[in-house]
Amino acid sequence: MDLQRSYRPFLLLLALMGLLSSCDMEQEIEVKLPNLPPQMVVECYLVNGEPMRLALQESSSYFAGPEALMVEGATVTITKNNEAPVVLEDTLLVDAENQKVYTHYNRRRVRAVPGDVFKLLITDAKGRRLVGSTTVLPPVPIDSVGYKFNDKPKESQEAYLLVRWQDDPAQKNFYRLLAHKKDSSGTDSQLDAEVNDRLRNGKKITYNTTYRFDRNDTLTIKLFHMEEAYSEFVSSVEDARSANGNPFAQPVTIKSTVSGGFGVFTHLNFQTKEIIIK
Repeated sequence: MDLQRSYRPFLLLLALMGLLSSCDMEQEIEVKLPNLPPQMVVECYLVNGEPMRLALQESSSYFAGPEALMVEGATVTITKNNEAPVVLEDTLLVDAENQKVYTHYNRRRVRAVPGDVFKLLITDAKGRRLVGSTTVLPPVPIDSVGYKFNDKPKESQEAYLLVRWQDDPAQKNFYRLLAHKKDSSGTDSQLDAEVNDRLRNGKKITYNTTYRFDRNDTLTIKLFHMEEAYSEFVSSVEDARSANGNPFAQPVTIKSTVSGGFGVFTHLNFQTKEIIIK
C-alpha cells in the first residue's frame, strides 16, 4: 500500500480543521485601566556651582497625547540642613544643550559639602504635597584613564576606553560612568554605565568599554557617586526604555526618589577627566 496516499486525506482534514479554528483565534480584549488621579512629577538635580532649577509637571492617563501638563499655583522650596528655605520661582527656562525645560528657578548657586542634606517640598492649590531628600556624597577621584587600539590596520583601528578608581570599603557604593565627545551635546553619551561595588567592595574598580572610539576623539569622562535611591531610579528608567515596544519584556515601574508624586530629586557629585585618543 502507498502510505503517502493513505495519509493524504487525513492530512487534508487536519489542515482544514486548523484553518477553521484559526478564524476564531483573534479576539478583542478590553483592558480596563484604573482611573487614577493626576500626580505631580518632578525632576531636580542639584550641582555645586549651578543655580537651583527644577522641572514640574503633572501625570496624565496612559492614552493621553504627548503634552506637558503644567502644575498651576505650586510652591517649591529647597532647604539645606537647618538653613532658611530657598523659594524657586515659577519661571520657564529652556536648556537647549541638554534638551531640558525647567519650570522653577532660583539664581542662588548650590554650595554643598559631603554630609549636607537637602530637602524638597512642593505644594499646590489642589492640596497635594510632594517631598524629597538627598544627602551629598563625597566625590570619588578617577585614578587613571587609558585606551588601547585593536589589531586592525591603522586606518580602520578603534580603541577601547579603560577607567579605574578606588572603592571605599566603609559603605555600599553606586557609580555612574559617562563619556562624551568634545563636539557632542550633553545628551549624546558615548558611554553610560552603572557600576556598583557588590563584588568589588574596597578594591580598585576597572571599567572597560568595547572597541568604539576613533583616533583623535576627545572624550570627557565623568564619574558620578550616586545614592542608592538615585541608582535604582536610573536603572528603572533604562529598563523601561528597553521594555518599551517589546512584547516579550516585563512591564517596568519607574522607582522614584520622592514621595507624594513621581520623579527624582538628588545631588550630583562627580569627578571629570579629559582624554584624547591618539
